[in-house]
Amino acid sequence: MTHKNSLEIVYLKATAIKPSPHAARQHSSAQRRKLKAILRQFGQVVPLPLDAATGTLIDGHAVFDALVELGHDEIAVVQLENRSEPEVRALRLALNRVAQDAVWDNAKLRGEFEYLISVGFDLDLGGFEAVEIDMALSIDTPAANTVEEEALDDLAPMAGPSAAKPGDVFRLGDHLIGCGDARDTAFIRDLVGTNTVACVFSDPPYNVPIDGFVSGLGKTRHREFAMGTGEMSRDQFVAFLSTTVAAIKPVLADGAILFLCMDWRHGSELCEAAAQNHLEQKNLCVWTKSNAGMGSFYRSQHELIYVFKHGEGPHQNNFGLGASGRSRSNVWQYRGVNAFGKDRMDLLGIHPTVKPVAMIADALRDVTRRGDLVLDVFLGSGSTLIAAEETGRVCIGVELDPVYVDAAIRRWQKRTGKNAVHAATGETFDAIAERVVSPVTTMDVAVAELPAGAAATGALVAADLPIASTNVTEASVTEAGDV
Repeated sequence: MTHKNSLEIVYLKATAIKPSPHAARQHSSAQRRKLKAILRQFGQVVPLPLDAATGTLIDGHAVFDALVELGHDEIAVVQLENRSEPEVRALRLALNRVAQDAVWDNAKLRGEFEYLISVGFDLDLGGFEAVEIDMALSIDTPAANTVEEEALDDLAPMAGPSAAKPGDVFRLGDHLIGCGDARDTAFIRDLVGTNTVACVFSDPPYNVPIDGFVSGLGKTRHREFAMGTGEMSRDQFVAFLSTTVAAIKPVLADGAILFLCMDWRHGSELCEAAAQNHLEQKNLCVWTKSNAGMGSFYRSQHELIYVFKHGEGPHQNNFGLGASGRSRSNVWQYRGVNAFGKDRMDLLGIHPTVKPVAMIADALRDVTRRGDLVLDVFLGSGSTLIAAEETGRVCIGVELDPVYVDAAIRRWQKRTGKNAVHAATGETFDAIAERVVSPVTTMDVAVAELPAGAAATGALVAADLPIASTNVTEASVTEAGDV
């Protein structure tokens, strides 16, 4: 068979190769950094085409530059003989242009990413940006800024004493949950270890009582939070929030982003606490819900998520001005709990102010990379945990109330089919629960009363909590922020 070109790979001195002055493709510094990382890992795997008559590159200028910068003094090339100047220049354009016409098979691309993740390979070496990987792995999930939400977990709250106790730490796959105080710096540092946190997503108590403000007028009743349920003055609440932020600062990466939820009544206290800790406010995001809650003077249909940055370093931005294909604004549209139909009462039974997993997942995709640590020091029913699980991030959760620690663990176990284990003893959560938790005999929502004075002091709950029970109904429910 006669070949148009007789291709033979030869190695030439880099100094003998001439870049073409007619190369029309431009490469950003980010692209060049990415290319150098790939070449460090794999080396040169494709020879560069060269015009034999002139020693001029036909294609591969960025690769050539990267190899030279990495110290390669010899470059693998194939030399094309007997090509006219017009042919060389046309071929240079064609080799670059044809590649632009190709499209990805999304299903196969997702499969490749999933395989590389399963074997622990560094996805950065595939040349894709973090947001591109997230988008490829999220093909079948709702897009950002839609009112769609994944099916909610159907969880019946457990009656009886909690399996978790203050000070316990549970490992849930790659994640950790600790039953402790959000203001306990040492406890948080022990959970994070030598790592640093790229993002915080937390929903602190709003210093309003759950009863009447969140539980509403129906038969659904929730335990009061262990602290921040209306017992604090303005100055005390600022101090509480400021101490919490100060406790997490030592584990934050330079440039870490903090998403902190707060109602409209107490935004000024949160901003004051953030300023005391030298956080820079980046934006204020508004979660708009499909339905309004109950209320007498304007029914609230939104909640607020304050966005802060820690430190002087650059923060991760995976959406920019939409150049990545991820168009994001500070108005987030997701369904609220009062619009979840039959699942609504299930989730309300778990926690009174639960946030949509899709909303938190999108926030994590905005400012973190897969494998990054995400911290939630008011874990509640574990929505941040579930969002981290679904987006390939690692959640470090802190929750003061053992009942909610149990709820978050059960929610994760049901979602993943995996078992949580006690970090110190290795005993499974289910085994602990079987020993200490009374069997569920009704489908009632368990409502535990805190020991007297616990809410006022913010003390750790050290005893099993007596349970009162009321049936769930489709009665009026007031969401956080509604009066």
